[in-house]
This record gives sequence, C-alpha cells and structure tokens, in this order.
Amino acid sequence: MEATLLEKSEANLMAGIPMSKQQFLNWNGDDAFLYEFDNGIAIPTDAIKKEERYIVRNIQKAFRKTSAFQENGFLFEESAVWLTADQKRIPDVAYFTDDQIRESATAESEPIPPFVVELISPSDTSKHIEQKIIEYFTAGVQVVWHVHPDLRMVRVFTSPRHNVTCFEQDTFSAAPALPDLQFTVDELFTI
Repeated sequence: MEATLLEKSEANLMAGIPMSKQQFLNWNGDDAFLYEFDNGIAIPTDAIKKEERYIVRNIQKAFRKTSAFQENGFLFEESAVWLTADQKRIPDVAYFTDDQIRESATAESEPIPPFVVELISPSDTSKHIEQKIIEYFTAGVQVVWHVHPDLRMVRVFTSPRHNVTCFEQDTFSAAPALPDLQFTVDELFTI
C-alpha cells in the first residue's frame, strides 16, 4: 500500500503543482527538483546528473574558444529563463550575450538566450520535449540542441520545423547563434 501511495504522489508531482505566479515566486520547494513554471503550474524537473557533467564541461571548454566568449558572452547552467510572463523554463545550458547579462541586472524585461541545450533523459516525455521546442522558438531562441546521452545522439533544431539528427562523426554547430561552437558527436561525448 505504501508503494501505491508513493506512486500516486510521484505521479501528481510530475504533473505539476497548481499555484499562482506570485506563490511560485515566493515558494521554495524543499525537494530534489528544480521547478519550471507554466501558466499556473509548477513543474518539477531534474538537475544535471553527475554522469552528464562531462558533456557540459565539453560544451564549456569549446565555448571558451569562440568569438562570443571573447566578447564576454557566457554559458549558464540551469539558469531560469522566463520565455513569457507566465512561463519559466530551466534549460540545462543557455547562452547569453554580454549585453543581455548587463541588462539582466537592471532591466525589467527578461532576456531570451539565442542558444540553449537540453540534456534529454529517459523520464522526459515526448510531449513535454516537443512543447518546449515550440516555446523556445516562439520566444526567440535561434538554436536548440537536444543531447541524448543514452543514445549518444544530438538533435540540432534551428526552428520547430528544421532539425538535423547527428551520430558519431557527424559535425554539428550552434549556428546561427554561435557559428564557431561546433563538435562531432564523438567529441561531445568524450569523457
């Protein structure tokens, strides 16, 4: 019976917790989840897993060689991104220009990163993954990488309608947002 209650409780949690935006902004979930917000629902999401840190490290190392890094742009991990007034997402990695970072400190408006990375895990539902693609591009993101560690695969989106799936020695980039950030899939997954 305890297992049944736990399963029901976890199922409810994964569906989200209804609350107002003001409640969400004042709320501090005291569990292992990060929370996104979608039109009145706090949605739990996992943090980057320790087994995936090397992927983010590889992205960060390659980013340090780009012109965007030389111009003081930065890749942030698990940074809150308000796509709309009622929709907060937490991409695993998000690129912000130096101007966006400066404006974030004082402006009321929220900057939209031109490039985001999502590490796709087995617990992610296809509906949620596809919904976020549409949301990102509607908000103004230019490039989204879906990194599938379990499949050693990367899917690069330049719009909701245009994507390329890459394996092994396939080269992919973050163009047009960061044209000089590029890898082969094998390079990305090098431990």
